[in-house]
Amino acid sequence: MKSKMDTPLIFIGFMGAGKTTIAQTLAEAYQCSFIDLDAYIETETQKSIPQIFEEEGEQGFRQHEFECLKKAIQSYDIIATGGGILTHDATYQFIKEAQVKAIWVDAPIEALYERVKGDTNRPNANKKSFESLKHLYSARISRYNEIAFIKISSATPLSETLNEIKIKLSANDQY
Repeated sequence: MKSKMDTPLIFIGFMGAGKTTIAQTLAEAYQCSFIDLDAYIETETQKSIPQIFEEEGEQGFRQHEFECLKKAIQSYDIIATGGGILTHDATYQFIKEAQVKAIWVDAPIEALYERVKGDTNRPNANKKSFESLKHLYSARISRYNEIAFIKISSATPLSETLNEIKIKLSANDQY
């Protein structure tokens, strides 16, 4: 559980950006606690993400996401979130006001589409066209930009991405 960081890092960004991979690798490098919020939601609800979407709709899922995020911030140093976390106004406001640092993981929309198309575990991506996903990305980008403490690209090799995060965190005397 929570160990080293005074200020939790929350990884935000579109689905398929690499938030979980980058956040987990960074947590290992800093020897900090890590949680993937979607996995936490599945554990807490005893349901898969697609099952929650099917039974409770996106709003029901977003409410679970909000409640689990509030718990996770108290217990973990580094948290990887789902791509739509900022679409829920209460969650968006909570992250803005909480003592956290949001790291926006981004990549070109073409790369994001290739990573998520046909992924049945992503209800907002499964069986969606490129144009549909691009529209969803465009609708979310302003909130990612507004809330991000740091923006990084996952289009580069993982080691470069991690170095960029470490440099930016050090430059801000956070860790």
